[in-house]
Amino acid sequence: MHLSRVRYGLTIPYILTIALCLAACGDDHKRPLTTGRGKDSFVCGDQTVNVVPVDGTFPKDVYLCQGDKLIWKPNGHTFVVTFPRKSPFEGSPMTFQNDPQKPNDPVVSPPANYPNSLIVFHYDMTVDNVAVTDPQVVGGGYHSN
Repeated sequence: MHLSRVRYGLTIPYILTIALCLAACGDDHKRPLTTGRGKDSFVCGDQTVNVVPVDGTFPKDVYLCQGDKLIWKPNGHTFVVTFPRKSPFEGSPMTFQNDPQKPNDPVVSPPANYPNSLIVFHYDMTVDNVAVTDPQVVGGGYHSN
């Protein structure tokens, strides 16, 4: 009789421990992307990048949601941006560049497409006719207004 109490008394903590482990470890494919500290997220809305010699743009990575526009501020430089494979924007423009006669006028993209998942769009860029490091646009965020 005393043996059965010990056996059943230890069963409940084991069941609770297993249940908590399963809840904590669950199906990873159903979870949002995490960095170990929580979900990765970004703010939807038009994004602005500054054209910078050598580095290309600041910030380096841009996150766009459906309908967001990307604004390149040349800061007195001439630049050419070319998406070599696929454009993230409506109408699929592959090249953006500013007017050398107006080196301070910003260049605005059409609205971003919604690709149904996060996709990295690398682009080639020259600033003042010099190739710069490879920036990127990440598309796929969705928001409703």
